[in-house]
Amino acid sequence: MLFRKYWAGWTALALTAVMFFAAGALAQDAQSAPPALALAEGGATAADLDSPFKAVYEQVSPSVVGIEITLKTDVFQGRILTTTSFVGSGVVIDEAGYVLTNYHVVEGADGIYVISGEEKYPAEYVAGDAASDVAVLRVEDARLTAAVLGDSDALSVGDWALVIGNPLGQQFANTLTVGVISGLGRDMADSVQGGVGSGSTDMIQTNAAINSGNSGGGLFNIAGELVGVTSMKLSNNGYFGYAAIEGIGFAIPINSVKTIASDLVAYGRVLYPRIGLEMVELNSPSMEPTEDMLPCSVWVRSVEAGGPAALLFIDLDNFKAVNDTMGHQAGDDLLRSVAQVLRSQLWEKDLCGRVGGDEFVVFLPDLHGRDQAVYCARRLCECIARLSEEGKYAMSCSIG
Repeated sequence: MLFRKYWAGWTALALTAVMFFAAGALAQDAQSAPPALALAEGGATAADLDSPFKAVYEQVSPSVVGIEITLKTDVFQGRILTTTSFVGSGVVIDEAGYVLTNYHVVEGADGIYVISGEEKYPAEYVAGDAASDVAVLRVEDARLTAAVLGDSDALSVGDWALVIGNPLGQQFANTLTVGVISGLGRDMADSVQGGVGSGSTDMIQTNAAINSGNSGGGLFNIAGELVGVTSMKLSNNGYFGYAAIEGIGFAIPINSVKTIASDLVAYGRVLYPRIGLEMVELNSPSMEPTEDMLPCSVWVRSVEAGGPAALLFIDLDNFKAVNDTMGHQAGDDLLRSVAQVLRSQLWEKDLCGRVGGDEFVVFLPDLHGRDQAVYCARRLCECIARLSEEGKYAMSCSIG
């Protein structure tokens, strides 16, 4: 009996010790366990699982605004009817009140309003560009919060992507959807339904939800920087053979938008580079030049009237007389002197060359109107004529 009594006591003590150490081990495991597991086991609180997107949203959402437009529609009993519709989103880009949105959001509007929180402000349409689907608005005398502009060239596939906008109208203003950067440099010029953003050849793809009304809203990175302007999404409309499509949305890279917006504000249009020439390549650097062919040459088929470039064809007058009376060496010296005059009067980006016995051509790729081309031609004529004043040759030229 005595043995059983002591045995029962030692057993109870051993069980107490095991329970004590087990409790300690569980507490230690709860501290080192992942937050979700720890929360399930009662070792953590909801604060330990706070979303990494919450702070970003609170920081940037005030910079995203709603866009409302009015359209004058029909005449009824002598009155012009005006309809108002909430059509999209926008992003404030500086404290002066400039707002980015999509061109297709405000195209054809008679009146534009920007909605921020509970406030509604009339907006000025600064300018827009259909090819890039970018438009700039301005709101005066309003305290709007500007977004911080990021660097879209620094994006990588897999980076976090936060889309903030107003899908389906003001009822869902400042909706946040989260995903990742799914692709970069997407050429959507031939894949856009309805012509929206028809010039978009370098789009950012994301699986963060983009719906009707998100157009013109912001695509932000995890640092809260604006890296794109949401523009479009693919949908089941038969373009891809009625395939099921989900989670394929696109934004215009902010680095492209910076240049476009600057041009729209400064000039009222986008200064797209163009040379105003229709050219056909004749050969390539890999081809061996022949006696009558220049390496890397092109045939200028036509020159665009009123375009930003000009071709000047220069014909030296009396060159044959120089050759006949002074010899071919004098003629060669004259050609070298003319070439030196041309190079001294042209910008580095301008091109010139000899295309015949006494003929030169000058290509001016960056002009601002016909008058500038005429001025340049007259200056070259005067400079070539000065060769006569130097006593070397009786020289003049004709330029067309």
